[in-house]
Amino acid sequence: MKILAFGEVMMRLNPANFKKITQTDQLDMSFTGTGLNILAGLAVNGYQTSLLTALPANNLGRAASASVRKLGVNDQPIVFSGQHLGVYLLEMGYGGRPSEVTYLDRSQSAFNQVALTDDVINQSLVDIEMVHICGIALSTSINSRQNALRVARLAAAKKIPLCFDFNFRASLNTETDRESLRACYHEVLSAASIVFGSLRDLTELLLISGEDDQAIIQKFMNDFDIKYFGGTIRHKTVEKSELQGYLYSGGNEVVVSDKVSYQTYDRIGTGDAYVSGILTGLIEQWTLQDTVNFATYNAALAHTTYGDSPVLSKEFILNYMEQRPDVIR
Repeated sequence: MKILAFGEVMMRLNPANFKKITQTDQLDMSFTGTGLNILAGLAVNGYQTSLLTALPANNLGRAASASVRKLGVNDQPIVFSGQHLGVYLLEMGYGGRPSEVTYLDRSQSAFNQVALTDDVINQSLVDIEMVHICGIALSTSINSRQNALRVARLAAAKKIPLCFDFNFRASLNTETDRESLRACYHEVLSAASIVFGSLRDLTELLLISGEDDQAIIQKFMNDFDIKYFGGTIRHKTVEKSELQGYLYSGGNEVVVSDKVSYQTYDRIGTGDAYVSGILTGLIEQWTLQDTVNFATYNAALAHTTYGDSPVLSKEFILNYMEQRPDVIR
């Protein structure tokens, strides 16, 4: 299976040892992004993955590209242009103190400034069997929005299955922008067959209503002819944190995992681990129940590893599931 993702790569900076920024003069640097994280989770399971993005034409861009390769992802489709890369600072939480993320101005990043040509996109789609698009690209700039729409159109023209992750951020869009953004989501969703998101995405962004949650999701899937719709639910009490995954198929069948207990070392990117887990199960043609269980474990265990990108193989996850039946109750 050969998978291509279109999405932004950002530089992550964070103090070590759970420090606040005010407590340190040293920052750990890594490169991350939804598309890259999902591809890394698939690459570690042996699938051929490629990333279409834009990076600055300087040493920072080359370092980011090297990081992409280190994760087992093909960097050949990457376009180098401009001088800037999006950055976010992560102050990792501990115990009851949550993590805090501070985004720096990403509007001037190569990803948000470059206009990809049809030739570049078509070349990246050669021999590709699945495409993933991160929905946040529809919000970060006009260029990234047009690029995402162009990727969706060209993939659809080639009849390549499209996987789409809502990643809707209300903070990036005012109410006056919402109508045009909704139209863009409609266009990409019309080409998609696998979608990841939440009930909030369907009700607040797409304005879909229904008598209950299942009716809303079924209406969404029927309206856009979606084959699979998945996501997670977090359950938290004073004593424990639990994760539960769900996957709708054809709008009628819903499979839900049991609740998986987890502890948090680094939460960033755990949703991407869930997506890569679902895609792994679909590629391997597992049952839907086995797929959603695997993806939920994959996401729960991603909380225990450092960095945004999944690094645990399917062999590790499956062995863990076999050895730890008490985790799912």
